[in-house]
Amino acid sequence: MPTEFPACPDEFTDDALLLYASRLSFGSVFARNQYSTSLVVDHRLKDDDLIVLTRFAGDSIKDWAVAHISIHDGIFFHRSEFTFYTLPGALKHFCELVGEVLTDSIDDYC
Repeated sequence: MPTEFPACPDEFTDDALLLYASRLSFGSVFARNQYSTSLVVDHRLKDDDLIVLTRFAGDSIKDWAVAHISIHDGIFFHRSEFTFYTLPGALKHFCELVGEVLTDSIDDYC
C-alpha cells in the first residue's frame, strides 16, 4: 500500500540519513497511508541505518511499531520491523537494534 514518509528527504545526499533523523521529532508524523498514521516516539542512527520507534495515532490493536530505514543505491528503504502490543516490548526491540541494553521488565515473565 502506498505510504507517505513526510520527513524523508526528497533527494539522496551523502548525509541523507542524518538529514532524515534531524527532521524527526517526538509526536511528528513518521508515516501515513489510507489506514493509519504513525507518530515518532524516538529514533537513533546506528551505523548506516536509522531506527524509529513509533506509536499509531488513534485506536489500533497493536499501538507500537519499530521501523528500519536504510539507503541502497541512492534509494531510501523503509522496513517495518514489527508491531507491538506494549511500549516495553517495542522499546526492547528498538534498544536491541540500536545496540543498547534494556533490562527485563515484569512483562517478560507474564
